[in-house]
Amino acid sequence: MPQATYTLSLDGGYNTEAGPLAASRISNDFVVSVPWLIEAQNIVYSADGWIRKMPGASNVNTTATGATDNVMGIFDYWRSTTSGDPVQRRVIYADTQIYSNTPGNATLDSIATGRVADVMPAFEVMNDALIMAETSTTDVPATWDQTTFANLGGSPPNFSFHVQHKDRMWAAGVDSNKSRLFYTVSGSAADWTGAGSGSIDIAPDDGDQITGLAPHKDRLIVLKGPNRGRIVFITGSAPTGSDAFAQVPFIRGVGCTSHQSIIPYRDDLLWWSELGIHSLVATAAFGDYNAAFVSAPIQTFFNDLLNHARFRFVWGQNFVPGGYSMWTVARSGNTDNNVILIWDYRFTPPRFALWPAASVAAVAIVIDTNRQPTPWYGTYTGRVMRGNRSARNFGGVAYTGRALMPYLSFGDPTFDKMLVGARVGVAPKGDTTFTFGWQRDGATQQTEAVNQGGVPTLGASSDQFTLDASTLGGGRHIDRFPTTVSGSFKALQIDLQQTTLDVDFEPHSVGLTLEGAGVGRTAILG
Repeated sequence: MPQATYTLSLDGGYNTEAGPLAASRISNDFVVSVPWLIEAQNIVYSADGWIRKMPGASNVNTTATGATDNVMGIFDYWRSTTSGDPVQRRVIYADTQIYSNTPGNATLDSIATGRVADVMPAFEVMNDALIMAETSTTDVPATWDQTTFANLGGSPPNFSFHVQHKDRMWAAGVDSNKSRLFYTVSGSAADWTGAGSGSIDIAPDDGDQITGLAPHKDRLIVLKGPNRGRIVFITGSAPTGSDAFAQVPFIRGVGCTSHQSIIPYRDDLLWWSELGIHSLVATAAFGDYNAAFVSAPIQTFFNDLLNHARFRFVWGQNFVPGGYSMWTVARSGNTDNNVILIWDYRFTPPRFALWPAASVAAVAIVIDTNRQPTPWYGTYTGRVMRGNRSARNFGGVAYTGRALMPYLSFGDPTFDKMLVGARVGVAPKGDTTFTFGWQRDGATQQTEAVNQGGVPTLGASSDQFTLDASTLGGGRHIDRFPTTVSGSFKALQIDLQQTTLDVDFEPHSVGLTLEGAGVGRTAILG
């Protein structure tokens, strides 16, 4: 039978539910769909569906706050001025201190000491003042105006998290009143007892506590957990009158594990519970039906491979420029968050990926000195890290970008085929190599180091034609041809990896040349 070359189309992301073998879906023009990935590690997705090695991260502070300090929170605080531009400070909660970072400065300046370490902080700005709280029964809420750090006035309850809504500060997470929602007088973040302030009890004594708050579409979403869970909406604009505050039950049986897991994205909200990752829109339509969970494609990973006891330490952010949300979380058996889970919502359905290179306690989105929104990370070693760097290293450490496909049978899996050639289309990233792997049925995986076909780079980015911020040209696409691929198979698995420090990798196509093999040769479906 004649040879045929099949082009792979990467049509899905990381999936733990679909199994190791993908049914062959081959178009008339010999395009084979790869509907999911078995592994998607340290990668992001390109607009065409293919992968690229995840961006790197570099240290913000040249000197660590302490070698074992856990950086538990980061916040991008802007304060308006009577004249001129707003003033920016980055606020960092590390170990027992709170620090400030001035844009363009590689040092952290202490603004508060003696705080409780290893707690989850929350931040909100109202009337130009930063209001801070944390999950500690010892520390009280505090305020900072870029000059003076002080305990929050107005006799506030000792809350753990808070949001601004309807020109009031709303707060919960009070240890002595776990189901009580508190609010200030109108127009103030520091008057919790005056006329117009008050509180609302949200299903007290139901075995849960308020674990998250989120303003959304003129309502305040109140989430309880972490056990059975409950969600209610707070409507209205004032304690009394024709538009008085009111509780509107939304759902019982879906909860929330942490306030910091909540992410607004598009016209929706995402959050974590012990059951999975949820969307407000999907929950409104399907309730606790697990097939409608955001986490449905990776539910085995969520259920069995994560440390649920660490869910209260999940931090999430929406990185709008990249088109993905991210959460830092701990794998099973780990006591620190040691992987970032990526959910790329530009695709239908959205795609997951894992960043095991990023062992971080906190994640935030900061307007960086180049005016670009940028992920910042808090480590367990007293460092703040600036993400989205072109140099592919994480704090100077190399990591492996990997896409492992499911087995593909290219027709009837009972018949043998012969692999006689392969092609990988890449946007070359210098005079560097990547690893092309192929596994035939149950045989040992075979690999070949393939040169990307570029030229030696001129800067740390290891990106051909790119001097970090200065682009000399590029954008070309070339085909590279592994020379040792061969062998018969019934089903074939392809593995793409790049492991080198500072080296990028950006494949955009894979082609495989096959022919029939064995006594019972048959035409490959096409």
